[in-house]
Amino acid sequence: MKKFDILITDHIAEEGIEILEKAESVNYEIRAGISNADLKHILGNYDAVITRSGTTVDADLLENTGKLKIIGRAGVGLDNVDIETASKKGLIVMNAPTGNTYAAVELTMGMILAACRKIPAANSSVKAGEWNRKKFMGIQLLDKTLGIVGIGRIGGNVVTRCKAFGMKVLAYDPYVKQSCAENLGVTLCNSLDEVLSQADVITLHTPLTEETKGMIAKPQFDMMKDGAVFVNCARGGLVDEDALYEAVKSGKLFSAATDVFSYEPPKGMKLLELDNIFVTPHIGANTHEGQKGVAVIICEQIVNALEGRSYANAVNIPYMKSLLPEELQRYFELARSMGRLASQFITGRPEEIRFTMVGKRFEEDFGERTFDSPFNYQPFTIAALKGFLEVVLEDSVSFINSPYLAKDRNINIMEAKNDHYDKYNDLLVLTVKTNDGKETTIGGTLFAENIGKILFIDNYTLDLEASGNYIYFRNNDRPGIVGKVATLLGENNINIANFGLARVGSKGSEAISFVLVDDKVSSEVVKKISNLEDIIEAKYIRI
Repeated sequence: MKKFDILITDHIAEEGIEILEKAESVNYEIRAGISNADLKHILGNYDAVITRSGTTVDADLLENTGKLKIIGRAGVGLDNVDIETASKKGLIVMNAPTGNTYAAVELTMGMILAACRKIPAANSSVKAGEWNRKKFMGIQLLDKTLGIVGIGRIGGNVVTRCKAFGMKVLAYDPYVKQSCAENLGVTLCNSLDEVLSQADVITLHTPLTEETKGMIAKPQFDMMKDGAVFVNCARGGLVDEDALYEAVKSGKLFSAATDVFSYEPPKGMKLLELDNIFVTPHIGANTHEGQKGVAVIICEQIVNALEGRSYANAVNIPYMKSLLPEELQRYFELARSMGRLASQFITGRPEEIRFTMVGKRFEEDFGERTFDSPFNYQPFTIAALKGFLEVVLEDSVSFINSPYLAKDRNINIMEAKNDHYDKYNDLLVLTVKTNDGKETTIGGTLFAENIGKILFIDNYTLDLEASGNYIYFRNNDRPGIVGKVATLLGENNINIANFGLARVGSKGSEAISFVLVDDKVSSEVVKKISNLEDIIEAKYIRI
């Protein structure tokens, strides 16, 4: 049996190690605390690497990845992993977002209570022999307004607990549906400013990205209510810590609490000087249950992935095709075929790709949205994008890196969902805009026995199977042209399997044809077709 090699660069719970021990297909090595300089020399010798926050997986480290296939983070935060570089290298990046959810939620609640009631300071005071009750006058949560930024897995659980304290909740999250906010019983605001200006207690639960870095700075603190409480158990880089210091020192804020810092440990940081800023050393995930959870999840998923089984939590793969219902897997393949067809059909350089899903079967979201990520798309869009790019880029494009490759080529990707499209109720529509100002629109759906078919290209109505070898030609609609093409193919020993023809308007207008043939067609034959009278253009297209 082939053995996969796994390197562990940070300490993880023993329960995770036990999973690797039991897996007959893997060997593992623990090098906790290894420096990036040393790690860079050996990283390519392993099929997978398991890290926590102690290892920075940056572009330099990933320069020579060798046989590396997977980067696994035993935890939820991935700001120490260069996901874009990893994706361009074709590496799967996965985390364990659910393993320490409740640990992070409960710490947040503890920090909110600590900041509102000054519990840590009161504890220290009593232990120092003091008894100054007036010094620790606090704020109760009942009937106060919570302002929460980000209502994903952790934020949503914080909302539930704060509502149990009798709080009203305002939320800002541009990546969540209104229905999600309604289910949580919160008011979803249109802007961050709206939340910050009305909340009595503010808590952050967003990832750290280029978009969110420094999102809370002096202007944001200035717009907060006088006497507000500010809590950050998400990521340190979200907050300008000098501005936080000034907001608390000036009395603008009643107090603040933070578990995270822009650099850790935060030696010499000014905010550590203030008695009403309460801090902890990045312990959001530090419960026995939380550490066990993330270790078990990441080790199980890495073993599954290496052994070719279904796995979850790949942050740079927004879906697992195998987890889609069978019918939607067929739509996934249809989307890829439509992408291939579009790439070979268009002229000019692509500037914009729009993918529209029509009908109720596409109402569900099949991937979690993240800030500032090319993976803000559904699997069908990704499939179409890969199909479009692989015609030219071949093996260098994958489902992982296709959004990044499109981004590198300045192709704008758009996605939409509609209830209906013209006369169709269940449909995939791909539109490609090129630098010559032209737009090409292709529509497809599934027919009986889940056969994918192309229904139209622009204004031409068709009935094409979305696979196979095709000769496409556009011609002036005059008698005899189809016969000439068929004769030429016969003379070159090319068998015709099917023939699709469409025109817009009356006799004499332009027509297009797709001839399904059994084998690949040489460029010489295509050129002969192009040279026939009244043929405007001809191409060989493999879908």
